[in-house]
Amino acid sequence: MTIRKAVRRGETRLVIDIPYRTADGRNLRFRRDAQLQTKYGAESEHRRLIAELARTGTLENVREHVEPKPPDYTFDDAVKDFRAKHMKTALKPSTRDRYERLLDKLLVPRFGSSPLTELTGNALVELDAELVSDELAPSTRRNVHIVFRSVLRCAVESGLLESVPRMPKLPTVGRKHPREVHREDVESVLGKSSESARLAFGLAAFAGLRASEVRGLRWTDVDLKSGTVTVRRALTLGEETTPKSHHHRPIPIASPLLILLTAVASKKHNPWAPVAVTAKGKPWGESGLNQALKQAQRRAGKSGWSFHDLRHFFATELFRLGASAPVVQQLLGHSDLSTTQRYADMVASDRRAAIALFDGNRVETAQ
Repeated sequence: MTIRKAVRRGETRLVIDIPYRTADGRNLRFRRDAQLQTKYGAESEHRRLIAELARTGTLENVREHVEPKPPDYTFDDAVKDFRAKHMKTALKPSTRDRYERLLDKLLVPRFGSSPLTELTGNALVELDAELVSDELAPSTRRNVHIVFRSVLRCAVESGLLESVPRMPKLPTVGRKHPREVHREDVESVLGKSSESARLAFGLAAFAGLRASEVRGLRWTDVDLKSGTVTVRRALTLGEETTPKSHHHRPIPIASPLLILLTAVASKKHNPWAPVAVTAKGKPWGESGLNQALKQAQRRAGKSGWSFHDLRHFFATELFRLGASAPVVQQLLGHSDLSTTQRYADMVASDRRAAIALFDGNRVETAQ
């Protein structure tokens, strides 16, 4: 019992082909072109015929009729299907939150009632032109494109849409250059931090943990005897998931971090407790780490860093100390070596600047 494709005069046709055996022992075969030449229509007709065969035992008396046209599903229908089937299972909490905001603020208001069959690449081009006029960042525009495509791809998988229409190219996003943070600056900020914030900052600066990984780290992940922290989970928007790479990664504890962990370890109440908590003993919120870092920077006479810049410092410091790119990649949990290489490029720039200073001193001495 199949739906197969046949080519006639250069045209591909969907053919319903059902061999069966009647109650009186005859071997018969029902075969005809699908009345509606779409995947949805052919599958619907095939199901109806199988039901008829089960009821009567024969298809000899089946009359020709045209399958009713499938319903015109809207973008709203596709979004509901996408949220139910894809967002909860395939996206991490932070990505899911970003998708929800783009759907609610931009895509659903714009396309919600539009039939899926009428949504083309031109519709996305027109929206993108408006986003450019509104001076949205290329990265935001790119995310809008990605969410739109994801919804339509899911609609195809669910049978709401025959195929994804041809889409425009994704907006180009320039390569970001990590902010340069130096050791003396980090030590200055840590010196002006509260004890609770200092440990969280140290996990990012001396072990390269992301903010979500700092929130998800538990004392069962810290082995002070062997000197290892193992990143096993991330905590975002109150939801626990795997790290961004989906892999656990062990990180040797650097001596500055060992001092911070040892000072707090004696105060832990149970091994499953979070390692980094606020002064009130509560888990850090989504914006709490950045706010605490801003306060510490202000006290240290610094400004302009985000919490993620401490992770950047960890990477560049490793390269400055001579670590290889594959090792730094493993410690950071990058899936792509090219991401890690950005930090190596920064250090190469540092070296060129250092040589330029050296050459300047030589000239000065010669005079």
